[in-house]
Amino acid sequence: MDRIYLKDAYIVSVYDYKEFEKIFLGEFLSGGGIEDETFRFRPFQQIVTSKIVSKSADEDKLEIYTHSGSCYVIDADHKLIDISFVELVVMRAGAYSADRVLEMREQLKSQNKSH
Repeated sequence: MDRIYLKDAYIVSVYDYKEFEKIFLGEFLSGGGIEDETFRFRPFQQIVTSKIVSKSADEDKLEIYTHSGSCYVIDADHKLIDISFVELVVMRAGAYSADRVLEMREQLKSQNKSH
């Protein structure tokens, strides 16, 4: 199976909020592509995957399989974050990194406080 290798990878847990209830929608993967055996992505392109369906550890790497049938390889010491469904949509639309989405969240919070 062809693999896509990511650096600066995050496993992103996505939640939606309905009437004060936090609903888990699934885990997604985000990172910069460094090697792509499928030839779908440009080098260092920011990638946000479809929903993660399974993970398997292989030494210091983690292989992650997604709903669309792709296989991604990331370092075992990846980062984990929680975001909202709206933030996931923004990440995908703007090809933003998880870091950038967290920065935007903080900027919005500080703007809302100053009003």
